[in-house]
Amino acid sequence: MAKNWTQTRYKFLGELGLERFDFENGLRLFVVENRIAPVFSYQTWFNVGSRDEVKGKSGLAHLFEHMMFKGTKKNPQGTFDREMESAGARDLNAFTSTDYTAYVASLPAEALPMVAGFESDRMVGLALTKEQFDSEREVVHNERKQVMENNPEGKMYEELMKLAWKTHPYGRPVIGYGDDLDSMSTKDCEEFYRAYYAPNNAVICVVGAWKPEKVAAEVFKQYGKIAPQKHPTAKPAPEAPQNEERVSIMSLPVQVEKAYIGYRVPEGTHADHVPLTVMTYIMSSGRSSRLYHALVDSGVCMDQGCSVGGMKDSSLLYVSFSCQTGKKADEALSIIDREIRTFIE
Repeated sequence: MAKNWTQTRYKFLGELGLERFDFENGLRLFVVENRIAPVFSYQTWFNVGSRDEVKGKSGLAHLFEHMMFKGTKKNPQGTFDREMESAGARDLNAFTSTDYTAYVASLPAEALPMVAGFESDRMVGLALTKEQFDSEREVVHNERKQVMENNPEGKMYEELMKLAWKTHPYGRPVIGYGDDLDSMSTKDCEEFYRAYYAPNNAVICVVGAWKPEKVAAEVFKQYGKIAPQKHPTAKPAPEAPQNEERVSIMSLPVQVEKAYIGYRVPEGTHADHVPLTVMTYIMSSGRSSRLYHALVDSGVCMDQGCSVGGMKDSSLLYVSFSCQTGKKADEALSIIDREIRTFIE
C-alpha cells in the first residue's frame, strides 16, 4: 500500500533516532521512539506568535491560545480537559512566545489516538462565542496585572523590550497591552484562527513508546483530510540600526537596585547563536561562573543571570542582577563590562 507521506531518518543522541514525516497538506511530524517508560509526549507547534500581530492588536496570539481550550463543535467546553485528565494527562499546558505557540501534554502510551483526535479537532473545529471570549479576556487582564503591572521584574522586562525594538513587534509584550486587549473582539480571534491554525503552519512532535510509522499512520488518519490554508507570509519591517546606548531608569517598589541589560545579537538561526549560548553558560551558570564570582562572591549582588534569546528576526543577550543592600547598580554594570571585555580578550 502506498504511503501517504514522505519519511526522513536522522540519527542523534546515541541509539535514539529522529523520524520526520511530511504530509501532502503541509503538516510536519517529528517522532522519537523512546520506550524507557510506557508514556509519550505530544506537542503541537504553530508558526505564529506576537511577532505576527499588527499594531493595536498586541496580545492576540496569547489570548487566542486561551480560547483553544474552550471547546469545539464536536467536543463542547470541558470535554477536552475532562477526557485528557481522565486518561492520565500530565503537563497539559500551552504557551505563546514572540514567534511560536505550542500545546503540550504527556500521557500513557495507549492514549495517543485520543490525543491526536482532540488536537486535530481543535485545529479546525473551534467554537468561539462572545461569552467565552469576554471571560477569557478578563483572565488575561488579570494575568497581565500579576506578571507585568504588579511585578517589578515584569515591568523591567517589558521596558527593556520596548527600548530594544522601537518599531518591530518584538517591542510589544506577548501578553499584550491592556488597551489593545479591550479593543479586540471575537471576530479578531476568528480571523486569526483561519489565518494561522492550519496543517501547513504546524509541526507535531511526539516522543515516547510508539513506533514512528504507527504514529504517522494515526496522525494521517486524524489530520490527513484537513486542507491547507493560505496564511500571511509578510515579515515585519526590520528595526532601524541602533547607534547609541538606550537607557531607562525606573522608580519601582523594590528594596535594592536591579537592572536588566540587553545586548543586540543575531537571530536564533544564525551561526553565532550556539557560541553565544555557550558563552552565557561560561559567564553565568553555577557558582564557578565568571559573573557569579565577580558579582555575588564579591558581595556586590545577591543574584545574577545571563541568557541569549533565539528569536526569528533578531535577538538579545540578556544580563540581569539584583544588588546587595546599599550597593549601586553602576558598580555592578562596571563589573559586567569588565568581565565581558576579559572574556573577549
